[in-house]
Amino acid sequence: MAEQKSKLISMTFRKPWHRYAKGDRAGFEPERAKQLEERKIAVPTAKAKEDAKASSGQAGGGQKPAAKGTEGADKT
Repeated sequence: MAEQKSKLISMTFRKPWHRYAKGDRAGFEPERAKQLEERKIAVPTAKAKEDAKASSGQAGGGQKPAAKGTEGADKT
């Protein structure tokens, strides 16, 4: 008897969970993937990529962000 392999769903973590950190990706059985998404711990990687594209297109507005670490520096 050959076991049928179920398809794994790639998930990107939005916050830490067990041994995974925010931003980590891992494959899960569909049932577990659904639980993680419902609990807002992780989202399907395809959806995370779409969200990243959408937010990167809107962010910044073409303006250069202020340099970090220059607070209190003399500006001559």
